[in-house]
Amino acid sequence: MKKRNFYFLESILTFLYVLVAIGLLSQIPLGDFFNPVSKMIGDFQLTDVVFSQLRENKTANEKIVIVNIGNLSRGGIAEQIEILNKHNPKVIGIDAFFRKPRHSSDHEQDKILIAEDSALVAALSKVKNMVIVSELIENPKTQKVESLKMSHPMFMQHSLTGYADMISEGRDVFKSARECIPQDKVADTVVYSFPTLLAHIYDSNAVKKYLARNKDTEIINFEGNIDTRQEGVSSNSKTTFFALDAEQVLNEEFEPDVVKDKIVIMGYMGPNFNESSWTDKFFTPLNLNYVGKTYPDMYGVVVHANVVSMILRGEFINEMNNTLNWTLSLILIFLNVWFLTFCFHALKDWYDGGSNIVTLLLVCFLMFLVVYVFNKYNYKIDVSYLMVATFLSGNLIEIYQGVLKMGYITIKEKIVNWKHKKTTSI
Repeated sequence: MKKRNFYFLESILTFLYVLVAIGLLSQIPLGDFFNPVSKMIGDFQLTDVVFSQLRENKTANEKIVIVNIGNLSRGGIAEQIEILNKHNPKVIGIDAFFRKPRHSSDHEQDKILIAEDSALVAALSKVKNMVIVSELIENPKTQKVESLKMSHPMFMQHSLTGYADMISEGRDVFKSARECIPQDKVADTVVYSFPTLLAHIYDSNAVKKYLARNKDTEIINFEGNIDTRQEGVSSNSKTTFFALDAEQVLNEEFEPDVVKDKIVIMGYMGPNFNESSWTDKFFTPLNLNYVGKTYPDMYGVVVHANVVSMILRGEFINEMNNTLNWTLSLILIFLNVWFLTFCFHALKDWYDGGSNIVTLLLVCFLMFLVVYVFNKYNYKIDVSYLMVATFLSGNLIEIYQGVLKMGYITIKEKIVNWKHKKTTSI
């Protein structure tokens, strides 16, 4: 009984020491020393395996159609809109900007461009529900959104706007598009994202449930991609969304029912489906190369389609809140330290091997738990700190027992002996 109490009290001290040690280690500036490794695995999350490997391919979401605008001019895009609109889509969204209109000129080429602008304005005016993407502009000093950057007013006369809502740092830092922003404020006015607005026009009740979650950011529950399995393009594990290439629309190589009463999202997906492009393309959890990613796998317009589909299906990802996460992590770290402290005294020479086995089993269990809960319940648990603590605890306990504790005992004995000698000499 006394030994158990002693191990428990010692475990409390060791637990506090482990927390301090990990905190100090995390503050060491390593710079770019581990940069290649961090670039390879820094953006990897266990849940990526669920998206790319474990989940079965869902049936195609027939409510959404994606259209490639390729390298078409404004006149070509206007022609696409005219063709699509005559088949009565529920809403058309364009993930592209039309910044500057052409001004009058005597040059023949300029006259053609002016005519194309007029054709685009005319085509946009005929669409019952038209949404054109915009961009949130944040003040770097205040870190608050101050305005929306939109297409030229000439092209916005008959259109609504929703901002591009993906959170990603792009391919250069190996970051994936994982989260989106449902709504925001610009000068105290609530504005909605591009996918939120498209989904609202199609099904306002679904969007009410989405916004009622009252979350600043949402984890995107990725369902699928278009077929991007060409040479030089990162393969994807799911093909869910129906897509039309630029020329297919212009040549009307599709059935009217493909578009009728659907959400049509237009955007750039390469010059055509047979040629790859890095423009407006992102890494996503559906990328089969989830460690050491090679090529981005999903165009931005397809990411928007995934968000719209998530809203309409009402299949959202929930996260464990920070308070509960830290509470459970600290409890489990303490239990691990307590058990390893007992092992250190009980196993003695067998401790090194035994602690490594315990650590390996616990880490495997944590990985399994995260993947299982996410796949089964769409619930995300962050065990990153817990796993780091688990990996380091065994060795930190050895340092505590063999260096700090023995050092303390040695110094204490020397002080006692010194006091004893001083008393004797007197």
